[in-house]
Amino acid sequence: MASSHFLCSNHAIPISQNPFKTIHLPQFRPNGSSNFHSKLHFQRPHFLKVRAMVSDSSRKKLEIVYDPDERINKLADKIDNDAPLSRLTLFSPCKINVFLRITNKREDGYHDLASLFHVISLGDIIKFSLSPSNTKDALSTNVSGVPLDDRNLIIKALNLYRKKTGTENFFWIHLDKRVPTGAGLGGGSSNAATALWAANQFNGCPATEKELQEWSSEIGSDVPFFFSQGAAYCTGRGEIVQDIPPLVSSNIPMVLIKPPQACSTAEVYKRLRLNQTSNVDPSILLEKISTNGISQDVCINDLEPPAFEVLPSLKRLKQRITAAGRGEYDAIFMSGSGSTIVGIGSPDPPQFLYDEDEYQDVFLSDAYFLTREANEWYKEPASSPSSESLLSESV
Repeated sequence: MASSHFLCSNHAIPISQNPFKTIHLPQFRPNGSSNFHSKLHFQRPHFLKVRAMVSDSSRKKLEIVYDPDERINKLADKIDNDAPLSRLTLFSPCKINVFLRITNKREDGYHDLASLFHVISLGDIIKFSLSPSNTKDALSTNVSGVPLDDRNLIIKALNLYRKKTGTENFFWIHLDKRVPTGAGLGGGSSNAATALWAANQFNGCPATEKELQEWSSEIGSDVPFFFSQGAAYCTGRGEIVQDIPPLVSSNIPMVLIKPPQACSTAEVYKRLRLNQTSNVDPSILLEKISTNGISQDVCINDLEPPAFEVLPSLKRLKQRITAAGRGEYDAIFMSGSGSTIVGIGSPDPPQFLYDEDEYQDVFLSDAYFLTREANEWYKEPASSPSSESLLSESV
């Protein structure tokens, strides 16, 4: 009668189901990958290895070794062999509103706006990898507090893409979050647009950019903008996107200053009073920027007064930046519904933000204007703008 003996090494089995805690995905190369496990660097986790010793009455022995590393690599090879593209790393930039006019309240409860949106060089990095699962996506991130289920706009975008195209690809996604949330910078909307673009790439681009842009309005009003070339005049709820040539130079620096407090967009709009907004024609603002560049008089944001009611400390912050700047900035204004204050013309924040304890948790980043080429996604700047963030992981 045969007997069995199992000898287990004294190693721990990883408990995380997150693939990005054990593998690093490199930059995608246009020709894809032909050898998944040779290109990926696997951190060597202490996987359990099981040795089965089988003996019988004739005292012959057979040793069977189970190595999970080999199984994972074979699975990765299968994914590469079955798909022309198995992983992709994309830059997901945010935006600012150079001006933001609120022109009307609609019958559906939303407001009509007219705004010059522009992509800037601050952005997240999103890594996509085909998942062997045919049932769900797996999302991980570097900060806490970001939802990892279908409340996240990345997952919403992937679900929408599968619904529209009938494709069945699911993904492992890692979001390297650099754009603060609740900032008025459209970071989540950019993530959604980037996910739609990525899904289309993995499926051989069956959808046109125009179709992706139209579909994206089902996710959020700001998402369609990111399918522009980087500068656009947006109307309606923001989903009507008119591409325009860049009106400002990409060499113009800016600084982004965001306190840890966020403004509730719903609360800001609730406090908006249309009879107290600007009456300047948005087309005149576009013409002025095209002719003379950015100046304080064109950077109108009708959401500033209600946002300052919601967050009075934000009004004080803008006033202090204006006073301390002493003409260093061409314009100082709030982006979107807040709470980021933008200073155009200099990458340097005022010194008081470093000196005073009250501002020790403020997010600071320099940036510049960014565009993209047709049929290509936004490129991460070769020399990333320097940034200093004291953003805690709770944001």
